[in-house]
Amino acid sequence: MSTSTSKTPRYYLALAAGKTAAAALKIARRNGGQVPGTVAEAICPDFLARTPKPERVVFVTGTNGKTTTSNLLDDILLACGFDLVTNRAGGNIITGIESSLIKDARMSGAPRRQVACMELDELSSRRVLPYMTPDVMLVANLYRDNFTRNANPDYIFSVIDANIPASTHLILNADDLISCRLAPQATHRTYFSIGHLEDDLEGPEGIVCDLTACPECGGALEYDWCHLRHLGRARCVACGFKNPEPDYLVTEVNKDDHEFTMRELCHAVDGEAPEYTYHIATYSITNLYNLVSALVTARELGVSAEQLQDVLADGKVNVTAARFSEETVEGLRLVNTASKGENSTATSTALATICREPGSKVVGLMLADYYLATNPKKTEFTGWYYQADFEYLADPAVKQVVVQGANSDDLLLRLLMAGIDADTIFMAETEREAADLVELEGIDGVFCAYDIFNGDQAQAFRERVAERIRERVGVCGA
Repeated sequence: MSTSTSKTPRYYLALAAGKTAAAALKIARRNGGQVPGTVAEAICPDFLARTPKPERVVFVTGTNGKTTTSNLLDDILLACGFDLVTNRAGGNIITGIESSLIKDARMSGAPRRQVACMELDELSSRRVLPYMTPDVMLVANLYRDNFTRNANPDYIFSVIDANIPASTHLILNADDLISCRLAPQATHRTYFSIGHLEDDLEGPEGIVCDLTACPECGGALEYDWCHLRHLGRARCVACGFKNPEPDYLVTEVNKDDHEFTMRELCHAVDGEAPEYTYHIATYSITNLYNLVSALVTARELGVSAEQLQDVLADGKVNVTAARFSEETVEGLRLVNTASKGENSTATSTALATICREPGSKVVGLMLADYYLATNPKKTEFTGWYYQADFEYLADPAVKQVVVQGANSDDLLLRLLMAGIDADTIFMAETEREAADLVELEGIDGVFCAYDIFNGDQAQAFRERVAERIRERVGVCGA
C-alpha cells in the first residue's frame, strides 16, 4: 500500500487545476505529459504525498531499457486483464507520475484504477518513493548513464539504495553485481538470470567498464562468462562475493525458432523445477533481458506462465516495437535501432548489435540530441563519445558510415580515433542528404543508430533510402 496524508483545500484546488490542464491538452491534441503534475505541484507542493494511490503499485527502474521494459510489462498485464494506470504519456519523473495519477483520479482524488504500473527515473526515486511505496519494484540493471547528469553508477546506486522501502518486493538482475546488492533492508527479493550462452564473452566488454573490482571489498573479479557489458557470472577472488542464486533462470535460447526456455527454480516441487518456453520476436541479448525481467515481474504479480505464453505467441506484444524496427525493401534490410542520448552504454550496445548482424552494411549515425540541437541556450556535452565503443564500426563488414547531426564534427574526430577509415566516413547536414549519400551497391543492409529523440528523423532517413532502392530497381528493370 502507498502512503497518503490528509487532503486540504489547497490539494483539491491543485487536483482541479491539474485536471483542467489535462483536459486543455487533450482538446489541443498535445501531450504535455508533465504539465498537469507541474501545475498541481505549483499550487500544492506536497501533492504526491496527499493524493490517494492505487491499491497496488509496481515501479520499473534501472539505467538502460526501463522504458522498453516498462511498456512491455504494461502491455503484458493489460493483455492479461489488468486494469492499469500507467505513466506512458506522463513521464518517469515526479511530475509525470503525478500527471498520470491526476488523469486517473476522480474529483474526490480517489483513483479509478487500483493497479499502477509505472516507469521510475532512478534519481527521481528520492522524490517519489517517500510518498508512493511500491508493492513491487523491478530494477533491471545499473550502468553509467547520461554523462552530465548521473554518469557514475555508484552515485545512482546510492540514491536508489537509500530510498527503497523495506516492505517493497524487489525483482533484481542476478547477473548484475551492482544492482543485485541494492537495499538489503528489503528482504523480499526475487532474482532472475540468463545462463551460459554460446556467444558469451570471457569478461566485460567495452573501453569503459562499470564494474572493475568487487563492489564489496575491492578485490579482483574472476568471470566465468559475460553476456553484455559487465552482466554475467563472476566471483571475487578475495572475499568470495558472487552472483546470488536465481529464482528464474533462462536455460536455453533458440534464435532460429525465436524461443527461449526459463526454469522457475522458486516453484520447484520435490527438486523438480517447471520450465516454460516463450516466444521472442527479434533476438538480441538486450531484448532477452528486457523480456525476461518483464515476464518475471508478471509471474510475481500472479500471472500464470501459460497466460504469458499465449500473450507472446500471438505477436501482439513485441519487445522490439519501441526501439527496434526493420523492413526489407527489394532484398535489402533497413534497420533502425534506438540509442539513448549521452549514454555510452546504450550507444555501445546499439553499435555492437548492428555489427553482429550478418552481411555487409552501411551504418547511419544520428546521435546528436534533437532537442538540445534546436535549443539555442543548451549544448550537448560530447565528452560521452569517448566512453562509447565506436571501435565496433572499424569492421570490414561496415562499408560506409554516414554521420548526421549537430555534433557531426565532434563525432568525426571520435570515429577517426576509433580507427575507422576516413574514406568510409561521410558527413550530412540533413537526414535526406544522409540517405542520398548511402552507397547501395554491394551491401546487404542499411542500419541507423539514432538518439531516442530523433525517431522522426531516423524514419525519414529510412523512407528516403527505401525510395532510392525502389527507384534504382525501376531504372534497372526498364
